[in-house]
Amino acid sequence: MLRISVLTVFFLFSLSLVAQHLTESQLDSLEQLLPVIPEGEEKVDLLCKLTKRYDGIDSSKTFGYGNYALKLSQKLNYGQGTAHANFMIGRAHMYDRPEVALKFLEKGDSLASLLLEKDPSTALKTIWAAGKYNLGLTYGFMGKHEQELEITYEILPVIKEIRDTFQLANIYTNLGIKNINLGDYSEARDNLVQGREIYRQLGDPKEVTYNLIQLASVYKNLDSLGVAKRYLEQAKANLHRNYDPFDSFHYHLEKSQFDLEEDRPEQALSELERSLALLPNDTLSLQYSLIVQRMAKIHSAMGNHAKAIKYIDRFIGNSELRDDGIGVFKGYYQKSTYAAIAGKYKRAYAILTKAIDVYDSVETQNTIQKIDALELQYRTAEKEKELLKLQNEKDKADLALETQRANGYLLALLIGVLVFAAFTAYLFYRNKLRKVKHKERRRENELELLKQEQQTKIYSAMIEGQEKERKRLAIDLHDGLGGRLSGISLNLSKLDKDQPSEYPRKRLKKVVDDLDASLQELRTIARNLMPETLVKFGLKAALQDYCSNMTGSSTTVTLQYYGNEVGILMTQQVTMFRIIQELINNAIKHAGASEVLIQYIRDGKNVHITVEDNGVGIPDEALSENESKGMGLGNLRTRVAYLKGKLDFHSDKSEGTTVNIHFELDAA
Repeated sequence: MLRISVLTVFFLFSLSLVAQHLTESQLDSLEQLLPVIPEGEEKVDLLCKLTKRYDGIDSSKTFGYGNYALKLSQKLNYGQGTAHANFMIGRAHMYDRPEVALKFLEKGDSLASLLLEKDPSTALKTIWAAGKYNLGLTYGFMGKHEQELEITYEILPVIKEIRDTFQLANIYTNLGIKNINLGDYSEARDNLVQGREIYRQLGDPKEVTYNLIQLASVYKNLDSLGVAKRYLEQAKANLHRNYDPFDSFHYHLEKSQFDLEEDRPEQALSELERSLALLPNDTLSLQYSLIVQRMAKIHSAMGNHAKAIKYIDRFIGNSELRDDGIGVFKGYYQKSTYAAIAGKYKRAYAILTKAIDVYDSVETQNTIQKIDALELQYRTAEKEKELLKLQNEKDKADLALETQRANGYLLALLIGVLVFAAFTAYLFYRNKLRKVKHKERRRENELELLKQEQQTKIYSAMIEGQEKERKRLAIDLHDGLGGRLSGISLNLSKLDKDQPSEYPRKRLKKVVDDLDASLQELRTIARNLMPETLVKFGLKAALQDYCSNMTGSSTTVTLQYYGNEVGILMTQQVTMFRIIQELINNAIKHAGASEVLIQYIRDGKNVHITVEDNGVGIPDEALSENESKGMGLGNLRTRVAYLKGKLDFHSDKSEGTTVNIHFELDAA
């Protein structure tokens, strides 16, 4: 994630510098035209140009011209101008306030897409493609890289159609960077080669230099070091002819990795120092964080633990200033490792304890944010229900008014009619009104009862899930990680009291091994809270990883996965993962199964999940909804109900247990 952010932000920053250099001489002439042009569509277009030109140069003018363009285009009912202004304001917010940028960019995209259906002109396509591309980049800043790639591939045909070659080269280069960070180096190589060819045709040595550096990185990861060095040498030659701080920063950064590959740590440190010199007074940036962390690792590998701790302290300070809790945790954990290697075991233990406290604080904050989000959703739902209730009351009032009018007409027509007929009509009306009111009251009572039952189920499932997760975390931390850390503390205390005459190599190795085991335990606990593989690579990769982890000497867990996750929401993927995780745990923990088979089949909108085991089966009383708490079957039914699916159990002591789950994605 860090590498993705660093490369993307640097790449976009370089583009803004190019735009500044190319247009700075035009700004004065454009501003002189502004008071002369009357308030019309031409003035809106000029304001949008000025907004773009001042982006990255003068923020007050950027937002001043952008807001002026938006208000004027709305006043003139100029659709293309409104879309363009929204795109430009969103672009200005993109780097520091991506959430705000997203709102403006999505408005611009929605409006421009509607306009393109009626007017597929080149000018409008150019505005839409540039704005849509910035929308994709904003998704990337927010960590939604799949959406960014999807948007990028969507606009590629349009960029080719309007023949915006410079933008096309930028897109290919950015695609290459994204695929580097996603681990698809072959695809990254193809993207970068396409971008390089276009830059060469345009005669743009600066962009070619940056492209060559990224190609060197790709071929290094493809184990083609000879080709990688050749590209790096070409980049170096270009830098001598056309020096650029941005390209020089990336050259030294990449060169340090080559030096490490060839076991030249001193040269790697020298290259990193050169990169650091290109970031003066920028200790808040991600680039600074990346460099000092690498320098700490190199100094530690060279045995200079004092310098390693010095640089890791800089990394921790950078993470704290950026409010990056996970970064602070990583820094303290790395620092504890350096202290342990240097023989300062008590210090290492204290730092490790602080790292764990930071991690707990980050997880607590994340949990509070999730609870706040759920509470907001609940309040929104309650407001919608209140609005629906008011609408029902209004409908009742309208119905009563219509009834009164009908009664008036009826009375006017029935004047002079016999009293008996009038009395009969009155009785008929009264009975009908009673039935309507009775039916309405019964419906309201049923709705209220269903609402209470649903809320009770939600609260029960939420509380039960929270308590089970807290209990599991307490057991894992107390029995697992707590026990290991207590053992480490005891060993360190004994070592301090014994004061051996010889260097206690074996006992120190045991302490280091215990520290590594504690880290592995901590990673396991974190993975159980929210599998990282699921978030990054999807349901299939997460299930493969989990089944592999659950397979041991006495148990074999096999996954058969047919289909893909395209179109499945992340909340649905998480729910399916938790369902399968619960069934595997039940099979191993409660049924004592030695073999577990999981089948996931997706057929269009239909998803079928089957989990079979050869364990002792589930008792009939446990399958009852009232008796299913002990094995987590109550939570299992709640999750399946959330997907609006069907759950079926077949259990036999001699054959084991088979669980079938089916649901439709549209229904879920």
